[in-house]
Amino acid sequence: MEPDTTILYAEDDQLLRRSISTYLVNCGFRVLEAENGLEAWQIFQHKRPDLVLTDLRMPVMDGFEFLTKVIADSPNTPIIILSGVGTMTDVIDALHLGAWDYLTKPIVELSILLHAINKAMERVKMLHDSRNYQHKLEQTVLERTQKLEEELKERKRIEGLVIRAKQEWERTMDAMPDLIALLDINQRMILVNKPMAAAMGLTPTEAVGQQCYQCMHSTKCPPEHCPHLQMLADGRQHTVEIYEERLGGTFEIIVVPRYDLDNTTLIGSIHIARDISARKSAEKEQKKLQSQLLHAQKLESVGQLAAGIAHEINTPTQYIGTNMDFIDDAFRDVNKLVDQFQALLKAEENGNLSPQQFKEARQALADADWDYLSTELPSAIGQSRDGIKRVTSIVRAMKEFSHPGSREKISANLNTIIQTTITVTTNEWKYVAEVKTDFDPNLPSVQCLSDELGQVILNMVVNAAHAISEKLGANPEGHKGTITIVTSQQEKWVELRISDTGAGIPEKIRGRVFDPFFTTKQVGKGTGQGLAIVHDVITEKHQGTITFESEVGVGTTFVIRLPMTI
Repeated sequence: MEPDTTILYAEDDQLLRRSISTYLVNCGFRVLEAENGLEAWQIFQHKRPDLVLTDLRMPVMDGFEFLTKVIADSPNTPIIILSGVGTMTDVIDALHLGAWDYLTKPIVELSILLHAINKAMERVKMLHDSRNYQHKLEQTVLERTQKLEEELKERKRIEGLVIRAKQEWERTMDAMPDLIALLDINQRMILVNKPMAAAMGLTPTEAVGQQCYQCMHSTKCPPEHCPHLQMLADGRQHTVEIYEERLGGTFEIIVVPRYDLDNTTLIGSIHIARDISARKSAEKEQKKLQSQLLHAQKLESVGQLAAGIAHEINTPTQYIGTNMDFIDDAFRDVNKLVDQFQALLKAEENGNLSPQQFKEARQALADADWDYLSTELPSAIGQSRDGIKRVTSIVRAMKEFSHPGSREKISANLNTIIQTTITVTTNEWKYVAEVKTDFDPNLPSVQCLSDELGQVILNMVVNAAHAISEKLGANPEGHKGTITIVTSQQEKWVELRISDTGAGIPEKIRGRVFDPFFTTKQVGKGTGQGLAIVHDVITEKHQGTITFESEVGVGTTFVIRLPMTI
């Protein structure tokens, strides 16, 4: 069977290139080899591989130029850098150009390379699936919007017919699909259209004079939710939704007051019963699609954060490794010193100490430079411990953020959710902003869907970072903005304020920021769903509120309030 995935590997070291190529072929990949960047670029144009592995330092055309050409030609092709002579600046430059991952040579465990390749291909599939889903969703929304617009036009047409149908009442209402009846004060039917009569199993003539609730609900008295009684109480139009088994679905019942010719004496009501079973089904489907969209956005967020998380972990890992090398060298020197002192002790026990042995011991002490080691060793150990704590914190935060949450609301601490999200989004904001927090230590718990609330905070933090980046421009010259996150108790609410020193929201678009698919970003930079999802999660799923205050050129503050757990 032919391999499903083709890998282009550019490496000027023939022995290393053949070794890794053989391993990848044994793993089931098709491998194309190139000994320099120019040859790799020619192969890429002709063969269009699924993934590229490349060194940075190569003759003829180096890895940076090759990487630039590939990204410009095929920005969705995953590229993994394999280099043993590059600096961290090289790594950052490569990642900024568009590289997906970076591995240092020599690769002690080739399984690490295999894991990086598999993760890259998984990400390619996820991005492909996400684009397909987005396109499908947009088509579905467009179709549903058109359908709803058509239904709205039809509804307005029907309502217009009802208003204009006084002289042609019987002919008009018989032709309408809705169930229509005229009732007097005592709920006796005066006139019904054919659909209404058919629904009750009567003819229009048989229905006249009978009680509405007896024919419709087979009861001896009106139901508690009867809109006719509500209309009699306040003289206003009332609308209720009921599921009526006899009618075979869910109906919207509209009751309109009916006045005498003097237009002041209430003499009854007009009943219009409309089958909304299809609309209810569409609303359920819309909620399902919205839930799927939230899940897809979370997966996309995890994918986008992966490179930043890897970078955040790489830095402490690097200085842990450097410190371990230093400790290893120091141990050798100390070991030699201990050997000399053991020899002295043994010579003393045997009674044959010599000046030469003391001289050698002093020289060993000088070679070990114990004064230096006694200062630097504790520092190296402390730095390594700090690095391990940092990696552990990042991994724990990413695990908490990406873990699928419960479908039921649970009691959770908002401060913890915020801190986790700040950690996993570090690489999104650290180059343009400082994040300051002021958490209420006595903040009460809230009943929430923790994973969806985490996605809300992620969207808000990333949006704040983008607003600051927009204000700073392409060359911030070392300047940074500030993202401030404050939690507090406000009567029966838990309040969250997220402020940024970004560009602010222009007044002309402030009324649309929560609209689905509305975005001010360039094409390909945003779907316009971020704040729409935030609004839905806060207001619909958590019965909270979200507002904002903004000043152009100064910044924006979003205020989220959630009900306290009682």
